[in-house]
Amino acid sequence: MKILIIGSQFFVRAGLIQVLTGFSDELAIYEAPTFAIAQEYLHHQSDYNLIFLDMDIPDVEIRPCLQTLKKLSPSAHIVLLSWPRPLSEIRQALSNGVRSYLPKDANAEEAKQAVRLLLQNDRYLPEESRLSDANTRQGPVEHFLSPRQLEIMQLLAQGLSNKEIATILGITEGTIRVHLSAIFKAIRVSNRTEATLWYLLRQKRLVN
Repeated sequence: MKILIIGSQFFVRAGLIQVLTGFSDELAIYEAPTFAIAQEYLHHQSDYNLIFLDMDIPDVEIRPCLQTLKKLSPSAHIVLLSWPRPLSEIRQALSNGVRSYLPKDANAEEAKQAVRLLLQNDRYLPEESRLSDANTRQGPVEHFLSPRQLEIMQLLAQGLSNKEIATILGITEGTIRVHLSAIFKAIRVSNRTEATLWYLLRQKRLVN
């Protein structure tokens, strides 16, 4: 897997690299302290699987930066890194090509959970409270669930165990547990029974 980290802060890049390499030693990781250097990498090779972009990169505005990334590496999974910012800025980035968002104030467990999912090419978003305000919470929570998480919800509603779901999807039970934890936070439930009820009620609303 080929990864590009774009960010001016050395310790942020180093910390991210440490977490990434803790999961796999088969990663080709490139560092770009400026967006100008990142563009040089991208002009020479564009087949990056993951691009981590620090929202505070000093030499470019975020919107043209995202436009350039989509043009030069259209298949890359873009992950936004940021210290706490106005929620409107995060949502705007998500609507302009960013697939995942990892806050730089995430704790160790959150960071590991995020990286584990990202290395499987799955989307990561923190709990809904970091992404939405009172107005956006009225919208569909499914917007914050990845296609894989919705798939897990469908199988969960069929009464399947974690082991059975893992076998069907070809992933580990540990990954299923990570997904379920994220799902429970996003839809604001505390257990499998409540999650199943939420899914069945959602399906009923869609049918009606």
